[in-house]
Amino acid sequence: MDIRNPSPGLYNEDLAPAKDRRWGAFSIFNVWTSDVHSLWGYYLAASLFLLCGTFLNFIIAIGIGSLIIFALMSLVGYAGEKTGVPYPVLARASFGVWGANLPALVRAIVACFWYGAQTAAASGAIVALLTRSDVFMQFQQNTHWFGHSGLEVICYVVVWALQLLIIQNGMETVRRFQDWAGPAVWVAMLVLAIGLCIKAGGFSFEHGIPQAVLLEKTKDAGVTGEPGSFWAL
Repeated sequence: MDIRNPSPGLYNEDLAPAKDRRWGAFSIFNVWTSDVHSLWGYYLAASLFLLCGTFLNFIIAIGIGSLIIFALMSLVGYAGEKTGVPYPVLARASFGVWGANLPALVRAIVACFWYGAQTAAASGAIVALLTRSDVFMQFQQNTHWFGHSGLEVICYVVVWALQLLIIQNGMETVRRFQDWAGPAVWVAMLVLAIGLCIKAGGFSFEHGIPQAVLLEKTKDAGVTGEPGSFWAL
């Protein structure tokens, strides 16, 4: 597609239709599986397991939610997949040329939040690993910057910079990194799951937590029903 005399306010390389499309099924699979297999994903899964009360209720709740998200995301992504045009450009059909900036900015704000949240979670995991060493533990306890330990600040900045470095090299670099990191995340999570099962003394589909404890731990979650009830789901 040749675009003649494009307006600099409406067109740039990031907004142009993709010419070389290398994101196959494996790359897309890695994007979504890595997104699910994350610290925040496991936080959500653990909280849902408590609210749902039983393993079966958890599967039903997470299954219905996943199907709804899958359907909506498929509808949103269909036009982009067919045309190679990014969302900010497609949004012009609904919001107008300048009105499309609004949903694009909303998406950008959410992305900035998750960039910080995921960076904080990843750096926190690195801190937890490093502080198993007495040297790093001492540094963690004795050095503080900006209301946080020096080790936390350093790990956060390092993780933030590494992500920025990958993103700045373009989406092809992101794809190549994702194709390597995606399977690595699966392997790491599998090893951790096996380790947790061994440490817990076995595997069970029931959480075994007394109802009184569940009510106490979930009372501030905004759920009106008891864990496992319809309203909790």
